[in-house]
Amino acid sequence: MLGISVYAGLDLSLEENINYLEEAKKLGIKNIFLSLHIPEVNNNFLKEAKELISAINRLDFNLTADISKKYYNNLDLSEFKFDALRLDFGFNNQEIAELSQNSDYRINLNASTLTDSDLKTIISQGGNPENFEACHNFYPRKETGLSEELILKKNNLLKKYDIKVGAFVASNHKKRPPIKAGLPTLEKHRFLTPLIAGQDLLKLGIDKIYIGDSRASKEELKNFSLINSEVTIIPLDIIGSLSKEEMRLLNLEHKNRQDPGEYIIRSETARKNKKEKIKAHNNIKRFKYAVTIDNYLYQRYEGDLQILKKEYPADKKINVVADAGKAALIIEKIKEGDKFKFKLKGEE
Repeated sequence: MLGISVYAGLDLSLEENINYLEEAKKLGIKNIFLSLHIPEVNNNFLKEAKELISAINRLDFNLTADISKKYYNNLDLSEFKFDALRLDFGFNNQEIAELSQNSDYRINLNASTLTDSDLKTIISQGGNPENFEACHNFYPRKETGLSEELILKKNNLLKKYDIKVGAFVASNHKKRPPIKAGLPTLEKHRFLTPLIAGQDLLKLGIDKIYIGDSRASKEELKNFSLINSEVTIIPLDIIGSLSKEEMRLLNLEHKNRQDPGEYIIRSETARKNKKEKIKAHNNIKRFKYAVTIDNYLYQRYEGDLQILKKEYPADKKINVVADAGKAALIIEKIKEGDKFKFKLKGEE
């Protein structure tokens, strides 16, 4: 489900790229995206690409190699071992259909530009739908990334044909040259962390999520590796000094009630797991995306934990314990019955 991107002949040395691969492997990341058609690469590109692919194969990653028609015609692909070949610009539908009959690797379609008409034509011309997967583009130039509306439209089309879909998030650490403005699929993800943007893609129906840029930081990569389809991870900034009981409740795995309030995420887990008295403190105005815990003054509601999706006035019965604002995008997509867990700042 999770992957990183590596680039031969660009800003990172071969050794740096291999170290990055090894870091990802240790964190359980299993997928690699490698482009074989970047105009700005240096003269060592082919040599580095072969050595990178050798390291990727040795580490047992699933490799998707991205290529345009021009480079496809000029490279001897028999020199490379990969699991899927992503066909970027230049291939017509007949060529795609013919390539999909190859049993050596899967054909990865351009999810961002493909239409229903294209898919019908490819299949009618002998394309093998069982050998297809797809991946959206990333967009190096600011303001050019896709909208949520469009990615949902494209994803729904591909799901109709049972085709799994990949997409990209940006890193805020080492952005890929030459533009160095991040490599996200969605424009609104350009300056978000991989953890938040990746979970948003998951909620939009993406099956495989790659960090598109040259290298994520160790913290970004570690947080990114936490993404899973079962539990939403919400980073938190703690407010003030909390009691041991409040911290214990925050560290539980939570489940949103089947009947949460209109503007709140409401844990069905916290209150029934409360063990000690919760004193009143930090009874400030409740801001949007605040995390709150009801104190002893709320009597039988003591321990009730909520994430707010709008502002509310201060209440002496309610402690404001944390700020979840960095996760606003994914908080808005948490549904009734969904599980969530907080990641406290500085937490390993």
